[in-house]
Amino acid sequence: MRTHAFEHRGYEIVVQPEQNAYGAWQAKVSVRHADSPVAEFRPETIQPEWLTREEAVRDGIEWGTRFVDHKLEESRDPM
Repeated sequence: MRTHAFEHRGYEIVVQPEQNAYGAWQAKVSVRHADSPVAEFRPETIQPEWLTREEAVRDGIEWGTRFVDHKLEESRDPM
């Protein structure tokens, strides 16, 4: 299965679309930075079920960029 990789704010986001048992598409997403281990997750989207691979890729990209943005915001906020 083809993967889609791109960089966002110094992190590499890799999205691999997969079809579930019902024929809907989901995105397997991994995020890594050169200085940190890989964080891998599958976004739990309830609706809508993606009808195409392209929609799943777009969803995975959006989840990956939000994950990176949230991680960077957390690192800036002193406790």
